[in-house]
Amino acid sequence: MDQQTQPVQISFGEQNCKCISNIVLNKRHVFAVGTWNAKKNNEIYVNEYLELEQKLIQLYRIPINGMIEKIIAKKEQLYVIYIDPQQRKTKLCCIELAENGRYQVNFDLLYEGLTNVICPEDDPIIYLSSNKSIIQFDLNKQSFDNIIDDDDLFNLCEQDPHHKNLFVRSQNNYLCIQDTREKKVTKFKAHSLQILDLDFNPNKQYYLITGGEDCLAKVWDIRKTQYAIKSFEDLQNSVLQAKFNKFHDQLVSLSFDDGTISLYNITSVSSVPQLNKEDDYLVKQYDEHEDSIYGLTWSRGTAWVLASIGYSGHMIINTVPTNEKYKILL
Repeated sequence: MDQQTQPVQISFGEQNCKCISNIVLNKRHVFAVGTWNAKKNNEIYVNEYLELEQKLIQLYRIPINGMIEKIIAKKEQLYVIYIDPQQRKTKLCCIELAENGRYQVNFDLLYEGLTNVICPEDDPIIYLSSNKSIIQFDLNKQSFDNIIDDDDLFNLCEQDPHHKNLFVRSQNNYLCIQDTREKKVTKFKAHSLQILDLDFNPNKQYYLITGGEDCLAKVWDIRKTQYAIKSFEDLQNSVLQAKFNKFHDQLVSLSFDDGTISLYNITSVSSVPQLNKEDDYLVKQYDEHEDSIYGLTWSRGTAWVLASIGYSGHMIINTVPTNEKYKILL
């Protein structure tokens, strides 16, 4: 087997984990993992994957007083959504990373029902989405502006990276599309069971992928919601995570509740011109995990590194096979 495709693994002991996030630090492979334990102290582990040495090293270890639901990185800042064990309510803290393992907590506040923090790159604005609203937060002015308020309850929320006013939220098995400059909401049934993840294509406008409890993953053009433009129908398990590669959007990774990850090439619905009639295909299946993979992310350092975290606390680094790299690059 090609040495570059060998998995690299690290364990965080007997710690349950549900989230992993990539951190943009030059061209380095840096990832933050949060633990999720009701009766233990929880922590964020920030690790760097050294590609040439084929190993993981720890950069930071940060205690958090609650079960960590999500970590969102914006340069050297980590926005952490966690559940306070005493109040049983959602809280949000912002942690500023410094050098040599040092850090400081910029704020820590109660935020009922918070589900995501959306951090556009090179923008002083972040968006806080709860199950009933989306709030714009200007980091420079320290000012809040409620841009969407709803009586219905929503699960997931993402912003179209190509159109800052366009948001997609999930409501069980429905997708809801809304431009914040308008009141109109487009709502349609995307899956037969609950939508578990959604991710916008970073290189092609209006395209996103969804993964569902119904063992389906689908690619949508949100301008035409009558049907999915691509559906992965040969799957056997619930799709917990579905992620576009941030450099080459024909690469898509899916993680499942049986501990496997599937890497696909879907050139037919990507931004890459299809020069031949070759069908989309499964590139590789990874099966190093032993339980559900709730956290999956591509590195922001280069295109070829994929990090995942299993529920039992095992973080694994996999890479795109060399022959697939050559197909894409040559």
